Amino acid sequence: MATRRQPPESVRVESGRFQTHVAASRVSAGRAAMALWLGLVVLAIVRAMAPFTHTMWGWGFDTMRFVPSGVGWTLWAIAALPLLPWVGRRLAPVMEAVGKRFDRSQPLAYSISAVLAAALVWVFPDRLRFVGDFLLRFGTAERALKPSALFPQALPLDVLLHYGIPRLFDGAVHMDVNTTARLLGSIEAALLAGLAIAFARALGQRGSFALATVAIVFWGGYLGLFTGYGKAIAEVTLLTVAVAMFGLRVIREGRGLVELSLCVAAGFLLHRSTLGLIPALLVCWAFALRAQGSPVRRTAPATWIAAGAPIVALAIMLPRILGTFATMDSVHFTPPEVVRNGGILAAMFAGARPADLVNVVGLLSPLALALPFGLIALGRWGAHAREGTLLAALALPWLAMLLLIHPPQGMFRDWDDFCAAAITLSMMTAWLLSLAARTARGWSWLCLPAALAAIAPSVLWLAHNADLRRGLTRIETYLSEPPPRSEEERAKTWDFLGIRYAQLDLWDRSAHAMEQAAALAPSPRVLLQWALAEQTRGNDLGAQAVYQRLVTITPDDWRAWYGLAFVSWRATDPAECRRAANAMLRLKPGDPQATAILEQLDRADSVRVAPGPR
Repeated sequence: MATRRQPPESVRVESGRFQTHVAASRVSAGRAAMALWLGLVVLAIVRAMAPFTHTMWGWGFDTMRFVPSGVGWTLWAIAALPLLPWVGRRLAPVMEAVGKRFDRSQPLAYSISAVLAAALVWVFPDRLRFVGDFLLRFGTAERALKPSALFPQALPLDVLLHYGIPRLFDGAVHMDVNTTARLLGSIEAALLAGLAIAFARALGQRGSFALATVAIVFWGGYLGLFTGYGKAIAEVTLLTVAVAMFGLRVIREGRGLVELSLCVAAGFLLHRSTLGLIPALLVCWAFALRAQGSPVRRTAPATWIAAGAPIVALAIMLPRILGTFATMDSVHFTPPEVVRNGGILAAMFAGARPADLVNVVGLLSPLALALPFGLIALGRWGAHAREGTLLAALALPWLAMLLLIHPPQGMFRDWDDFCAAAITLSMMTAWLLSLAARTARGWSWLCLPAALAAIAPSVLWLAHNADLRRGLTRIETYLSEPPPRSEEERAKTWDFLGIRYAQLDLWDRSAHAMEQAAALAPSPRVLLQWALAEQTRGNDLGAQAVYQRLVTITPDDWRAWYGLAFVSWRATDPAECRRAANAMLRLKPGDPQATAILEQLDRADSVRVAPGPR
C-alpha cells in the first residue's frame, strides 16, 4: 500500500495583527540561508582579492586598497572569521544576549544607537568632497550665492535644509557651513539608527535577529551622505526607510497610515525622485482597505489627512517636478554616451556599465548581491509574503532608476544618486536573512557574520572619505587604470582634482589636473583655472600660453586679458602685456587697472630709451 507523501516541515512566523505570509518550509528556508551564507563568503573573498589587483574594474569592493593595510585587514578578518560555521556558532550566544538586553529596554536601544550613530559620522567627516555636487552645494551656501541660479531643480525643503539653515547659523552664531552640514548629518545618522530599530520592531523581530536587521539596514555606503554632504538625497534615504517602517505597521498592525502618508508628502516637497514612493503608498492603502477590521474609516479625520496630504503636496509640486524632468533631467537619461551607444536600452549594459552597476550596489549595500540568490532559493514563500510585496514595491522604482540613470559624472562619483535604491536592497536583505535564519534549523548563527559583513566595509568607506591623501590617490588611480572611461567622465574628474588641489594649495598638482581636463574639454572656465594654477605656482610662461589660448576663445573676457597682462609683465614680455592692457580698455574704457599697466609700460620704455651719461 502506497504511503501518502507528507508535506515538508514548516513553521509560521509571528506576523502581527494581520496574517502576512503563509507557513514557511524549513527546507526552502534552509536553502535560502545557505545561499545567503555562500554569497557572504564570495563577497568576503572578492574584498580580500581587491588589494592585490591593478585595475579599477572592482572599484566598489577595493576600499581596502586605499586605507591603511592594518586597519583594512583587521576589519576584514573580524567580518570573515565568523563566516566559518564553528566560529559563528560559538559567538552567536553573545549576540543573542546583547539582543535580549536591548529587547528589554527599548529606550536604551534607541538612545545608545542614536548617540553612537551621530558620533560615528562626526568622527569621519568627508574631507575628500568628491561625491556628486558636494563642491557646488558647499560653495553656494558658504558664499551666499543664489541656489535658484546654480541648482534651480532643488525643491523647497532641500533649499531650506541645505542652504537656508546653514546661512541662518552662519549669520546668527557664526557657525561655518561645513560644521552645520556635519551637525545636520549627525542628527540624520541618529535618525537612521532609530528608523532601523523601528523597522526591525515593525517586522516583529527580537534578539539577534533584530540586531542583524538593524545592522544591515543602518550600515551601508550611504552613511557617507551624513558626513557633510549638503544635498536632499540624504533625507530621501531616510524617508525611504520611514516609508518601509510605517508601511509594515500598516499591513501588520493596522496603524501608521497617517505617518506613512505624511512621509510621502514631505518627500514631494524635498526631491523629485520621491515620486518613486507612490507604489509603496498605494500597496499599503490597498492592504489597509482590504484588511479585516480595516483601520480606514470614511468619517475619521485621520483618514482624510492620510489621503489628502500626499495629494495636496503632489498637486503643488508636480508642475515644477515635471518641468525639471522636461528641461534638466535629459542629462541623466540621455547624455552623450547614451546617444553614442544607440539609445537608453542599448546603453543600459554597454561597455563597463554592467561592472559599474555591480560596483555601486556592492559599495552602498554590502550584502545586497547575495539577495537574488536567497530569494530564488526561498521560492514561493518569499514572493507571497505581504512584507515582501511592500518592500518590493518600494524597491522596484528605485531599481528602475538604477538601470536607467546615467550620471553625468559617472557612477564612481555620482553614487549618491543610487543611495535610496541601495537602502531598499539593504532592507530586503535584512528581511530575507531574518526570515530564513529564524525558520531554518541550525542557521540562527548567521545573524552575526551578516551584521559584521555590513559593518566592516562601511567603516572602511567612511575612513576612506575622511583620508584626503588616500582618497585623492584613489581618484587618480581610477583615471589611470582600466577600464577606460568616456572623455566626458575623465574631463569632469580631472576638473574636480584641479579644483580640489587648488583648494589645498597643491598648485603643481592642480596645474597638471587642469591640463588633463583642458585636453579633454577645453572650456573657458577650465582654461582659466589652469592658467591661474600655472600662474600661482610661478610658471609665468606656461600661464601666458594658456591665457593666450583663452582669449582666442573668449575675446570679451576681461579677466582673461587681465591675467595675460599680469603674467606677461612678470615674464618680461612688454609687447604682449601692452596688447592685453589695450584689450582691457576696449572692454572697460577708462579701466584704472589697465591704465596703470600702460603707464608702467610707458615709464619702462622711457627708461630703456633714455640716453646714458656722456
